[in-house]
Amino acid sequence: MRAKDVMTSHPILVSAAEQDRAALRRLMEDADIHHLPIVEDGHLLGVWVATGDGRVVMLGRDRVEEISSDASADAGMRALMGDAEAVLVRDAGLPVGVITRSDVLGIVRTAIGRGIGRRHPRPTVIRIAGPSGAGKTTLIMRSLAHLGQFDAVVVQANVAAGEAGAAEAGAEAAGVREVVEPSAHWRSGLERVVSRLADSELILVEDRDGELDLAHGIGEDVQVAVIPAADAGSLSSLQLADAQAVVLTAADGLAPEEVAEILATVERRCPGLATFVVASVQDDAGLDPWVRWVSMQVMRRHG
Repeated sequence: MRAKDVMTSHPILVSAAEQDRAALRRLMEDADIHHLPIVEDGHLLGVWVATGDGRVVMLGRDRVEEISSDASADAGMRALMGDAEAVLVRDAGLPVGVITRSDVLGIVRTAIGRGIGRRHPRPTVIRIAGPSGAGKTTLIMRSLAHLGQFDAVVVQANVAAGEAGAAEAGAEAAGVREVVEPSAHWRSGLERVVSRLADSELILVEDRDGELDLAHGIGEDVQVAVIPAADAGSLSSLQLADAQAVVLTAADGLAPEEVAEILATVERRCPGLATFVVASVQDDAGLDPWVRWVSMQVMRRHG
C-alpha cells in the first residue's frame, strides 16, 4: 500500500503570512480538519494544529515528515508513531496530500470491521470423538503439554450443564484454557463457540461420549476417532470413512504382536488413514507422531 492510497488528498495549505489564529481555527472547523501545513514557495515550514482545548498552535518543520506519494504507507505511519504530528505527501515535488493520526485510525477501524486485525487466521478446529473410557480427555491434556507453540483452547462438549463449573475449575487448576460448552456437540453450537475464540490458533473439541459417528461433520476442520486399542478390531470402515485420523489408546495393555495385528486390520479397512498408537504412561514415545501430526494440521492452514 502506498502513501497515496491512505492520504487525505487536496490538502489545504497556508502561507507563513497567515497568523490570525481565530481565522485559522474557523478554516479548520469549516473543512473538518485539524492540521494546516505551512508552505511557502513550495518549501514546508511547519504546521498549524488544532488542539482539543480550542487553541491553534504552530509546530516547527521538524514535526512534519515529507514522503513521496509512491512511498510505502508504512513509512508515514511509522513517522506518526514517532515525533511527527503530520506527514506531507508530495508528487513531482508538489504537495498532494496529508496523512495524520486520524487517517491511521480510520484505516484501523476499517480493518477491524472486516476482521483483518485478528492475531491469527481462523483457528484450526479438531474434533476428538470416541466412546466413554476411550481416553479422550487424557489424550487432549497430554497433547497440549507438547503444543505450547500454539494458542490452543479446549472446548469441552462432553459435560452436562450441571458439571460445567467443576470442569472449568479443574482445567484452570491444570493451567489449561478450557471452554465448557455442551452445545458444541452440534453445528450451531460449535459455530458460536469458535466465533468467540477466533483469536486462538487451535481448538480441540472433546465430543460427547458415544458410539463413533463421524459420518456428518459439525463444522470442524479435522475429525479424529479415539478408541482403546483392544476395541479397534471392531471398527468398521463406515465408522472411520470421514475421519482424518484414529488414535488407539492404552496400547501398553496389549502384547506387541496384538498391536501389530490391530494396526494391520485398520490399514486394510481404511487405507491411508493416519493411525497413531499411544500408551498410558506419561513418557510414551507414541505420543510424538500424533503431536507432530496435529502441529502440521495447524501450520498447513495458517501458512
